[in-house]
Amino acid sequence: MSTRRPAPTQPPPQARPRHQGTTIDGAPVGSLILQVLRAHARLGTELLSRVGVTPPHEIVLLYLDDHGPLPQAELVHYMARDRSTVTATLQAMERNGLVERTVSADDRRAMVVALTADGRRAVPGARDAWRELEQVTVGGLDRIQRHDLITALTTVRDRLNQAIDAGVTGD
Repeated sequence: MSTRRPAPTQPPPQARPRHQGTTIDGAPVGSLILQVLRAHARLGTELLSRVGVTPPHEIVLLYLDDHGPLPQAELVHYMARDRSTVTATLQAMERNGLVERTVSADDRRAMVVALTADGRRAVPGARDAWRELEQVTVGGLDRIQRHDLITALTTVRDRLNQAIDAGVTGD
């Protein structure tokens, strides 16, 4: 009579830990900023998709909701993107029925961008998605840590912008 031994049990496969992202030797802060930015964008995109909005459409929706119809050039300035990128974004938003562009009554060369009824209906969901993203992002920080983070990030942003404005390349 042959006795069969039970097959050895193997431990269940371990879930592979999430890769934290790009890390560059000698640049721990820059690496971490990039990791945070990518994770923030990934979660933000997911939250916005739940309400039927895609980045950066929500930025335009929220800005127009706050300021009313605006010249397209002001949106280009606000978004800090080149004109062709903003134009492509607005064209996609027009196709989705979120905004409408009309020729300015004051300057026939300029376009004025306004929310449509569908765009106005999308605003509360976009605001809610950003609020939820904010809560997830800093929900583990106390009031003082949030203040310190805002202060530090503001300083970093301002220094980077000063370097860009001065043409500093690190040479």
